[in-house]
Amino acid sequence: MVPAHRNTCSDALVNLNDNLMSVDASSASPPPARWDAGRMLSLFLILCTVVAFWPVTQWLVREVAASAQIRQSFVLLGAAAALVAWQHVHEWRLRLEVGNRALLLLGAAYACMAAAWWFDISLFVLPAFAFGLAGCLHVAVGEEAWRFVKPLCIGFVACLVIILLFPLLDWPLRQMAGVNAARILHGIGFTPELHVVGKEAPKLILATGKNFFEVATECNGFGLITSGAVLALLAGGIAGRRAGALTWLVPVALLLGFGFNLLRILIICLLAPSFPRHYHALHETAGILILWTGLGLIGWLAWRPSLQRNPPETAGA
Repeated sequence: MVPAHRNTCSDALVNLNDNLMSVDASSASPPPARWDAGRMLSLFLILCTVVAFWPVTQWLVREVAASAQIRQSFVLLGAAAALVAWQHVHEWRLRLEVGNRALLLLGAAYACMAAAWWFDISLFVLPAFAFGLAGCLHVAVGEEAWRFVKPLCIGFVACLVIILLFPLLDWPLRQMAGVNAARILHGIGFTPELHVVGKEAPKLILATGKNFFEVATECNGFGLITSGAVLALLAGGIAGRRAGALTWLVPVALLLGFGFNLLRILIICLLAPSFPRHYHALHETAGILILWTGLGLIGWLAWRPSLQRNPPETAGA
């Protein structure tokens, strides 16, 4: 009888310890209701922001679809987003957390939207859209993954600026391309002439003897110049370049974009007489080769430090 009594007491003590441990564990864990409320608040903020900026999103899609030159920058932005997602595939988590930075970004978005409505300045809508997108991404991925997403947000802001600049810079860029192409052709022995034809919808015509070339919107170099700048921002940001490096990378990308577009015009003017029946093929081939060569050089300049940071290991002697 004595051993049985001892076993009963020991069993009671074990059960008491288990109960105490379960009570401590339940008190240490956060209440599930509070976490659910936070997630619901995060989803509500994202939904409200999407609804508020839905008209701007529709306008943005129309502008991108209407211009191939603007579309180039957004294609690069999509490729950069895919690269970042692939690089950090094991680090992405759906956080749905509302932190101070997310609230600051969303607050700036709604403040810009209110300023656009109050002062009747539609230009404020674009920074509002950028702040709103950054705030929603910050809520979705959290503070830790924000450093991966930040270069994409900077590139997206650059794409929004490109949409605004396109109608303003079309004709000046065409003039600069035509004038500089004429100077180079004159320097290598041609007698080029530059004419403006028409008043309502003027055309810039570059004449090289018996051949006449229109310096159209597709020849202004806007797509290569702006997509090069966007690529410098994206590649430099993803590679971890400092802000000081980006301040010279972007101007270099702009100059390279202008120079490569000028080279494209010269190649077409010089080779077109040799391919009179295949001008369209020559035009497209030269454009594709020059585009990817220029973007490749700009991307290499922006990405190069990240390649040097991890040199291949050499075997010891």
